[in-house]
Amino acid sequence: MVLNIIEDMDLDACVLRGMENIFYLTGYRGSEGTLAVTRKGLFLLTDFRYITYAREATQGIQVVEIKLLKQSLLELCREHGIKKMGFDSFHTTFNMYQIWKDALQDVLFVPLGNRIEEIRKCKGPEEIESIMRAVRIATNAFTEVFERLHQGKTEKEVANDLDFTMRRLGADCPSFNTIVASGPRAALPHAEPTNKPIMEGETVIIDFGAQVNGYCSDETCTISIGKTNDTLKEIFSVVNDARIFALANIKVGLSIRELDGMVRGFIKDAGYGDFFRHGVGHGVGIAVHEAPAINSSSEGVFEENMVVTIEPGIYIPELGGVRLEDMVLLTARGPQIMTKIKKDTLRRI
Repeated sequence: MVLNIIEDMDLDACVLRGMENIFYLTGYRGSEGTLAVTRKGLFLLTDFRYITYAREATQGIQVVEIKLLKQSLLELCREHGIKKMGFDSFHTTFNMYQIWKDALQDVLFVPLGNRIEEIRKCKGPEEIESIMRAVRIATNAFTEVFERLHQGKTEKEVANDLDFTMRRLGADCPSFNTIVASGPRAALPHAEPTNKPIMEGETVIIDFGAQVNGYCSDETCTISIGKTNDTLKEIFSVVNDARIFALANIKVGLSIRELDGMVRGFIKDAGYGDFFRHGVGHGVGIAVHEAPAINSSSEGVFEENMVVTIEPGIYIPELGGVRLEDMVLLTARGPQIMTKIKKDTLRRI
């Protein structure tokens, strides 16, 4: 895969710092490392803290213990005659780039853009199975936690319960910081859980996911506590209908931007266009947010074996909000909805 990029861009090698891309290419998931890909092989450069794990986690890759990254890269470039090096510009800091340029003055550095992220868009069978396992664990955890949820519990208590339950059921960890936002705070799309108690009449947005084998799930449910007012009932209905509309229309070959426009238009026609400000969805895999982004500026079409979310939402300041999110696997036979929680029946007394 990366060798094709090297050939297409007429490079001698690539150097990668993004840990998600390194995991994708090697299976190594430490918190520090650099991957050099030459025409003759892969070299994982890391320090003494990770050297044993790196050798256990990888196969067919030369693991190199380093003290100074710039010195190890210089030696690698001299040994392999590297004069033109691609680098993942999304994940390499400007400071790191300057250090490399100063230390490797005979090497031309060429930004790769999002070429590796583009390769990751379409998932293989093992990736899909890991994502499905993550979805199942998250589903079972939410089902347990939902039964324990009641008025007076705080947002933090619900989030902590969900995180612990996902781990207990087999998740490596939550795939992101769990969001629990109730009442007026549900108008904040990415609110952090607080000590606010959940009260009657409120909607509660719960956005959660599990990570399994390095792959993520991502799902959002909005529950209601007791009886909600007519406005909250209406926006819940609009969001749910928009979700169903999107799931019915997404398919391989459809313009990504077009789907975003269709769903956005659906919510606008219902009178709530000003209160839906984020994209309709995004890709999910090693990262919980990865290509493709489903928004008004997206390029390209939906492709077979993409895994994406559909997550319309309406957020009204000082009142509350609703977001409903499902994960979808795109196949030649049509979309396969991976998430199984029924979004329209989640009410607690």
